[in-house]
Amino acid sequence: MINVLVAGYGVMTRGVIPHIVQKASGEVFLMSRHLNSPPPGVTMKKTSELQDAPPDVILGCFESDGRSKEFWTTPEVLAAVARRGIVCIEMSTLTPGWVEDWHELIRRNGGSTVECPVTGSKVGAANGALSAFLYESEPDPRAAQVLDTFVKKKYHFSAPGNPARFKLVYNAWGAALLHTLTAFIPTLQDELAEDFGVAADIVTGDGWMSLVAASKLERMIDQDFGDPDFALKYMLKDLRYARGVLGESNSLVNLVYQTFLNAESIYGGSADYTAVTGEKIRENIRNR
Repeated sequence: MINVLVAGYGVMTRGVIPHIVQKASGEVFLMSRHLNSPPPGVTMKKTSELQDAPPDVILGCFESDGRSKEFWTTPEVLAAVARRGIVCIEMSTLTPGWVEDWHELIRRNGGSTVECPVTGSKVGAANGALSAFLYESEPDPRAAQVLDTFVKKKYHFSAPGNPARFKLVYNAWGAALLHTLTAFIPTLQDELAEDFGVAADIVTGDGWMSLVAASKLERMIDQDFGDPDFALKYMLKDLRYARGVLGESNSLVNLVYQTFLNAESIYGGSADYTAVTGEKIRENIRNR
């Protein structure tokens, strides 16, 4: 029997928790700053309760380096890790520097580490079909038992911090591809008029741009940026972190970052990150 503590409650953990509850063999606990009542099959846990009944696995998912560091450096958490030899899984998108420090911190306190940023967004989490970019300090069947409940595909890296580096570049690249919809789709709409529907079928079903267009074109056309798959504020955070890997002078990343900042000022940080393709953003670009 493996008992699991999930630390942090948001879009991703909301999706994966039911899969852990249904498929893992033990109890599931949750620590959250915002949630007062737990999802079905889950028991709320306080930091002060960790040392007396430490879990076998802690799965952390946080919005930033700061929140991750605040949790993992808490004395009660480190004491529980030392007492139980807990497997610590960090699922957040973080900077390589903090992730490497995190590996050292947990290992120094007797735990094992699994660096595990994921991709697949809200739908992948809800369907238990995320892809994970992994570095494990050592193989541990407890980690596999938890991850197998919601991860469909695993990519193993050989050095700590490399999953974090890859995920930041990956997200920045995706943001740049999404940004291109703003540059080209309005022209197709204007130039093709009633034939734009044909163009939409082509770009969502054929060619290298089809994955991006298929997943985001409808939101762009409908200007539907509510109920986010991935919030704009989190993409901005990832772009800030990515600039540390890609370099502050990367002109494409800087352009994309500024456009996302503009989108946040217009649509708000809680909008879906597709808001970077919004009509008001396109107006600003045309008026430059």
